[in-house]
Amino acid sequence: MTIGAAHELPPVIGYRLADMRVLCQRITGVLTPVTLAGHRLIIQDVHPHQLATGYTMREHVHSYYEGHIVLAGSALYRRGAQELLPGHALLHGPHMPHNWLTGDEPCLRMLFWFSLEPTVLPPVEIDWPRWPELLWDVDLLLRDAELAAPGWQQRVNARVVLVISRLLSMANWPESEEPEERLGELSLLDVVEQFMRDNLTRLLSLEDIAGQAGVSTRTLSRQFNHLTGVTVIEHLLNLRMERAADLLLNSTVKLAVIAEEVGLPDPSYFCRCFRKYYHMTPNEFRVTYGK
Repeated sequence: MTIGAAHELPPVIGYRLADMRVLCQRITGVLTPVTLAGHRLIIQDVHPHQLATGYTMREHVHSYYEGHIVLAGSALYRRGAQELLPGHALLHGPHMPHNWLTGDEPCLRMLFWFSLEPTVLPPVEIDWPRWPELLWDVDLLLRDAELAAPGWQQRVNARVVLVISRLLSMANWPESEEPEERLGELSLLDVVEQFMRDNLTRLLSLEDIAGQAGVSTRTLSRQFNHLTGVTVIEHLLNLRMERAADLLLNSTVKLAVIAEEVGLPDPSYFCRCFRKYYHMTPNEFRVTYGK
């Protein structure tokens, strides 16, 4: 499953992406909540994700923490225009906007999704550190899952907690007193639904959503349609229209503002979508059903 080690970097970069995904599914399946410096740590998912060459990940947010370790390739972290290379570590807290841009080569990252109670907010602007030793932690994590020797479940749990502890060292750890709502284990539908709701005010493509779910657009489209009976984009539009209806009924803001709030900044297009969905214009809806 692996090839020989590189001179400067551990052999984690020699794992095939498909094999890494299988191993990470195995790892995620045995992770358990732990108490870390008085905080309850719940790890939802560990998975690799590769950004393709010349790919732009639009600005977005999550309701949970997202830790990154760059494993191979490079990318530009656009909020600070910082180049990211293998060994760079990043941490985005709940509702912290971020986006990416790759150059002439793909960028492979290992992602750690988790929640923390009480929450700890990482800094918004930071020069993300480069810690090559984290690559060895990831390599050992994958090797433990691959070999599955006695006690491997406890070892991978400890290794994941160790990595997350290192990522949290970039935050105000452990000073916060305010608890954050705990997230349960995330299924594909949970991840997609949560990402859409977190980013309703933003333009989202199928590629954006698939990237956050860690699957291809084809896999996402097929599984989502099978489970829900609608396409991903149809469901996203449904969420936008439901949010628009709520704003029409419970606020007095103008249609142009509502259009912006639901991620359809062109008022004419917003009105066409709304009429197709509710069979009346937004103004007619507000007059008919408003208080």
